[in-house]
Amino acid sequence: MMSGLRKQHEIGDTLGELGVSAGEIRRVETISVRPGHRLYRIRTRRCSYVLKSFPVNNPGNEIEAYSLLRQLGVPTLNVIAKTETDLLLEDLTCSDAWRLATELDIRNRQVGEAVARWYCHFHEKGSALAASRSGLPPFLKPEEDFLDRASIESAGRALGLSRMDSWRLAADHIDLLKLGLSSFGMTLNYNDFHWTNLALSRKSGPGMEAIVFDYDLLGIGTRYSDVRNAVGSLSGEASTGFQEVYGSVDSGEKTLDRPLATLYALVSAARMATFPRWAEESRQTVLNGAFKTDLLQAVDWVSAGKNRDARIPTANQATTKPTRPKAYPL
Repeated sequence: MMSGLRKQHEIGDTLGELGVSAGEIRRVETISVRPGHRLYRIRTRRCSYVLKSFPVNNPGNEIEAYSLLRQLGVPTLNVIAKTETDLLLEDLTCSDAWRLATELDIRNRQVGEAVARWYCHFHEKGSALAASRSGLPPFLKPEEDFLDRASIESAGRALGLSRMDSWRLAADHIDLLKLGLSSFGMTLNYNDFHWTNLALSRKSGPGMEAIVFDYDLLGIGTRYSDVRNAVGSLSGEASTGFQEVYGSVDSGEKTLDRPLATLYALVSAARMATFPRWAEESRQTVLNGAFKTDLLQAVDWVSAGKNRDARIPTANQATTKPTRPKAYPL
């Protein structure tokens, strides 16, 4: 899995390509080694950087994602330099303007409000891009692209759900649900909110700013799907603050998202060597009948062609959380 990733003693040439000369480097520290990337702290005479290095044979989409978001004017971490397989980023541990979030921050109302402002801007830019003549770049994929009869039936066999009525109904109606979803405008979806992917301005109070980073799962989808993912990882006052700032989302998006999110979580889990703990809640909704209720409501909603412009507050929506949490924090 680590094939193609450079080791610490091999990154000198890479740093040279990124404009950091060997004479400037004082120390290279390995921050983390994860499937798909390595993270280093590069200490120089003047400052410190973070190097995110991807496999040469499979660099993924994060470098493209950074370029896209910066082109759209969505706030990101400062990119010092890049190659086809590497990102040289500002180091938040020595930044005068930004700091890494902590687990306690996700309970803070002002943090929730700041995160909501970032998501509002992110989704506005994503919606405009999706509606533009150029459209969304091809590397961005909706999660629903991975759902079809074959993938659902295969996951059912792997997870022992094939004999459940709800699972057979899902395979029979997945095309209908995806058709219903296509009636909504798409936008960029971050898909992976977690406090370890959050930078906060050192200036606290009402003017606090937030930057969500780590874009390896950047994709496209509905606003509700992304809001549900974010609110599900915030707590208490932070969750309330987010929802009040972000505002309302489409009730039809919620109706379709509930069964589709469960399906995506379980289809993803079925492809792993060991069933992940984060998918157990979704599996239980299939076993206890909640998934069948959600599924039938979604099928009825699409079949009846109900009013897709109804609006409800996000505070009333973001109670379910059948989403894939971050498996490999930075």
